[in-house]
Parts: sequence; C-alpha cells; structure tokens
Amino acid sequence: MTRFGVGYCEVSDSFAAGVKAAESALQDGDIAPGEADLCFLFCTSRHDAPMFFDGVKSRIGEVHYFGGFANGTITNRQFGYDGYQSAVGVFQSDEIDMQLFRQDGIAFNEFNTGKALFDQIAAAKLDPDTPLILFFDAVNRQKGRFQMNYVTPLIEGALGSISQCSNVVGARLMGDMKFKPTYQWCEDAMIQNSAMALAFTGDIEMDVLRLEGCAPASAYHTVTDSDGATILEIDGRPATDFIAEMLGPEIGTDYAKMKFFVTIGKNLGDKWDRQKSVYVNRMCVGINGKRKGLVMAEMDLETGTEFQLMRRGFEKDLIEDKVRSFIEGIEKEGKEPLFALYLNCAGRAMAYSQNETEDVMYVQNAIEDKFPLLGIYEAGELAMIEKELHVFDWTGVFCLFSRPKAGLEG
Repeated sequence: MTRFGVGYCEVSDSFAAGVKAAESALQDGDIAPGEADLCFLFCTSRHDAPMFFDGVKSRIGEVHYFGGFANGTITNRQFGYDGYQSAVGVFQSDEIDMQLFRQDGIAFNEFNTGKALFDQIAAAKLDPDTPLILFFDAVNRQKGRFQMNYVTPLIEGALGSISQCSNVVGARLMGDMKFKPTYQWCEDAMIQNSAMALAFTGDIEMDVLRLEGCAPASAYHTVTDSDGATILEIDGRPATDFIAEMLGPEIGTDYAKMKFFVTIGKNLGDKWDRQKSVYVNRMCVGINGKRKGLVMAEMDLETGTEFQLMRRGFEKDLIEDKVRSFIEGIEKEGKEPLFALYLNCAGRAMAYSQNETEDVMYVQNAIEDKFPLLGIYEAGELAMIEKELHVFDWTGVFCLFSRPKAGLEG
C-alpha cells in the first residue's frame, strides 16, 4: 500500500506551524506517527528554520526529510505566499523506496557541485527513468550581497553523468522575494549553500507537464556582447539603451524599472512555427549601470544568442484544460495517480505579474481532489526537453506521480 498526505499552515509560531502542518499531513494520508517513510517540508523565510524543523520532527519521527524554504506553499484547497505559509507532505509505501543525495558548497562553484552530485547519482546505478527531484539553494550571499546560484553551469557540470537520468525535475529554493538567506533540509540535517536530490525507486512513475508563463512580444534580436550573466549589447547597442527604446514610455530613462520586469525568451524549437516552439525564459534580476548591462538570472544568453522579448501572462482556461487533459491521459494509460508536486515560479503569482487571477486555482480545479497536491513557489524550475535538462523562468512544472500499470496487476 502507498499513501500520501498533505498539511498546510499559516501560524506564525514556527514550532507550532511545524506541528500543525505535520499533524494535518498525517491525518490527510491516514498515516500513523512513526510510520512515514518520507517527509517533504517547506516554509517561508519568515519562520525560524530550526524551530519549524523541530516542530515537524516532533510529530513525524525518524524519516527521510527533503525540502527547504519556499516563497509560498500550495495544497489541493489552499495556497499562499509572502507570509507564514508552510506545508508538509508525508509519504508511506511498502512498494516504493527512495534515495537521497547531497552536495554542499554550491556558491561560486555550481559546475563542480553539479558534477559531484550527479556522480553520486550515477554511482547508485539507477534506472534511467527513475523519478528524480533536484532542489538547491537559490541565494548566494557569500560576499555579503545577493547573487543567484546559477543552474546552467550546474547542468554543464552534471553532463558527464546526467545522461543516465532521463526523468528529472527541480527548483531553486528561496524563502522570499528579497532573496534573504535560505535553508534546506536533507535527511536529518538543516543546511545552506547546498544541492540535493531525491530519487524514487519501485512501483512509481513521474510524468511532467510544463505550463508556460510567457509569450513572444518582439521579433528576434541578437546578443552581440555579454559577460557571464550580464548582457552588454543587443544588436550592437548598449543593452539598457536598446531595451528602453523597445519598451518606450513605460520605462523611459529609469533603467532600474527593468529589474524583475524585462524577460527574454530563447526558443529551443522551431523558430517560425509557434506550435512547435519551446521557450526557456530568462528574467532580468539587476542592472549594471556603469556598463549599461542587463544582469540576467542565468548565464546562457551568450554572445550570438538569438532571443525575443517576452510578455508575461497565461491563458487561465488553457491551464485548467491542459492539466485536466494531462491527468486524463495518465489515467487512460491505466496508471493510478498517487500525488502531484507543483513547482511554480514565484513570478507567476498575481502579486508579481500582470495576471488578474492566481494560476494555482486552475491547477486545483483540474485535480478535483482526485489525489493529494503539494506545491511551492520558487525561483527557477527545471524540467527535461527531449532528454536534456533545462531551467525555466515564469513556468509551472506539474509533476504527477503514479503507480504504473504493471503495479495494478493482481
């Protein structure tokens, strides 16, 4: 038997929040204290991390712990962000096992961290289709100021081993939109500056649906000079000057407004057929005034890269229809959904976008309480495109875990 339960809480007392979320999860999954095999746990940075962890452990006991700070949390009927939201998911199964992997020291060391972490995973000799969840610290404050921990060099470092993994999702974890220091939990340890992965083995499969959050809003342009994560020139002009002219009065000469507003999309699919396009989006997270550069959330917009400016937003009806159709397709294959994990870019939240409603509501509607949902708001979501791992912005990654058809026989 396999069971999964989810608990949600907005209590400000961190120990009490951990207790309440854990108790609710156990009750939701009909799992007795001490019987769980795995515990997902998430809370915002407003919580005291050790106290929250102690509260959860006081009710769950000794299990595999996996989670960290999130900007907000999501369940079947509740969601919230920027407050005292927390969520716990508990998993118990006599058919499914899990393995956890961890590599510390990601700050300024993403390439080597990716290599070391996926070397560990490769050494475990997992089946290539093994569901794998990758979480890591989004925030680098090793030099006293904020800098992203970048995903693209982490993936590059993992390339030697990641070819053995064809079913990976993940997210950069953050606890708030101010990018204060974050915490992660792996096994019984509370850590920072780390990357970690959870692998499920046994009678379980993971199917993934990407929900895009942007659409093209310009013709194609080219990065003509760059330095790391900073775009210096576009079409031969200083990057900030180019963007200001493109956006017009909305920005004017106030280049600081470009931060967290300008989004650039790189099309990995057909350049001229929208139905076959596959975009990875990159958000501007800072301005280099002296060099008139755009500091981007990733380092892959190198000199020579073609891109389009993107308009944020989603078609709400399409979200519900896509998720519902996706679930129905899984069920038609004879699989039994066990639970879903929703990795949602914090920028898709109504408070940070031009959206008039919350996308999470349409995901919840599509599920119709058929199975438990656990989700988080985060700072960059990962998913596979044709067996290659990519990082996205303004995207929702819906991961449905199910018992495969073979597991239903008998």
